[in-house]
Amino acid sequence: MQRIALASRACATVARTVRPARQCVAARHISGARFAPVARNVTANFFKFGKNGFDSEAAGIVGSQGRDEYTYDDVEQYFNYMGFLATEGTYDRMEALLNSGLHPIDVILLLACSENDTPKVQEILKAGADPTVKGIDGKQPLELAAKPELIRMIQEALASKSGVAA
Repeated sequence: MQRIALASRACATVARTVRPARQCVAARHISGARFAPVARNVTANFFKFGKNGFDSEAAGIVGSQGRDEYTYDDVEQYFNYMGFLATEGTYDRMEALLNSGLHPIDVILLLACSENDTPKVQEILKAGADPTVKGIDGKQPLELAAKPELIRMIQEALASKSGVAA
């Protein structure tokens, strides 16, 4: 047990070094009480986010998609993520919105406004969602939103007519 603990401490020390690939000798249990050293590569990865690097948008993680890059799959993923499938039991509502001819990003906008998902609404308005879109029930995002900050964001997008929230 001590040999394994010592070997794992040695690997952890090597993993903290700046050099990307180093040989680390770890103990592997062979049989009974015998241990044999095994060499393996240890790689250290560093990600620069926050004040010393990129923000998530500049890194292409969030908010990097444009209007035409949103697809059926994005709508389905959001539908599942927000729990619509679990509560409704079917994809009927999602399919009805998509089959009505609405662009996928506009469907996500309507769903996000109905759930008062402020970060998602901000992201897709910035990506080019249409704040004047009407759902199959005839309601616009402004009518679906209930949170004051979300209503303000949609009003600003409607005022600018570009769909980009401040």
